[in-house]
Amino acid sequence: MMDLIKRLGLNKNEVGNQSHIEVNTSICKTCIDKPCIRVCPAETYEEDKEKGITVHYERCLECGAALYACPFGALEFKYPEKGVSYIYG
Repeated sequence: MMDLIKRLGLNKNEVGNQSHIEVNTSICKTCIDKPCIRVCPAETYEEDKEKGITVHYERCLECGAALYACPFGALEFKYPEKGVSYIYG
């Protein structure tokens, strides 16, 4: 059985021209813990002192972890235009 890191390396991510993740920055500014940053395996979310959260959507694996971790519902996700192709060996 292939480990997680090797399996993730098989994903082909074709990034669109705009983010598929919307962030309600007014909510993020009030969030102290920023759980979306801690749970995201792709480091898609980054703390920004002015905006609350910066999103690097091109890194997203579409796993949904940050959506579930956010206690305030500040993240909105739409499937990306091009998406991810999973290649299993």
